[in-house]
Amino acid sequence: MQGLEAQAFWQMLEHATWVVWDRQRRHCFVWLPGEGGRVFRYEGARAVQVAEGEEAVRMGRAMGVEDVAA
Repeated sequence: MQGLEAQAFWQMLEHATWVVWDRQRRHCFVWLPGEGGRVFRYEGARAVQVAEGEEAVRMGRAMGVEDVAA
């Protein structure tokens, strides 16, 4: 799993088209233009990527995202 320091994670969110939080599981769905979807688990000082691509889109839909490509 790929990890990001907190500052790099928050900077990435500034460029995202979609950001959806699942606070109970501490997951964040992120859609980056030209890169696609990713899901991260936020752990305070860093964020760990837990899914990307189709798996991230599936998890995003479970979080309530209807059309991530929009």
